[in-house]
Amino acid sequence: MKAIVITSREESSLRERAMMWLLSNVVSVHAKVYRRRPIWGLKREDMLRYPAGSLGHELGLFLTREGLQPVDRIERHDAFHILLDFNTTMDDEAAMLCFLVANGKNSPFTLAATLLMVLAMPDKWGIFIPAFRRGRQALSIANWNFLHLLDEPFADVKAIIFHQPVHSERLLRKIPQYQRIASARR
Repeated sequence: MKAIVITSREESSLRERAMMWLLSNVVSVHAKVYRRRPIWGLKREDMLRYPAGSLGHELGLFLTREGLQPVDRIERHDAFHILLDFNTTMDDEAAMLCFLVANGKNSPFTLAATLLMVLAMPDKWGIFIPAFRRGRQALSIANWNFLHLLDEPFADVKAIIFHQPVHSERLLRKIPQYQRIASARR
């Protein structure tokens, strides 16, 4: 497995540098633990080839802006950033984890990283608590297959998460919660 390096483009406090070091070491462990998770096999340049306005294209633009490439087996993490409106600062990474825990993504990695960040950053609880509440209100994305959503309109995927109306039957069939509703109607 290739080395995973997490860097920050801004001046960081000692606490933030320590958190970055810890996260960069834990991410590779996470990828090994989830080695059965399929690899998307896409680079940001591949994502930019998706139609403009699609989740895949927006993800490619995000990765380009951030100077990143997807990390094997944890590619969906980058989709979380753009769909949930969190940037890549340490504060927003931690707030996004709070959102995800409240939203039902309760993997050991997510729970441990969230606990660590919340305990290490008590001065940021003012952004963590609203993110947690927002995660509880949103449709759970914990079991979504984002690879199959890359060709879908970004605005529609985001709208579903935040309970906004979407009229694309094709998209709705790809969302686990709507698959159950459709099965119950049959």
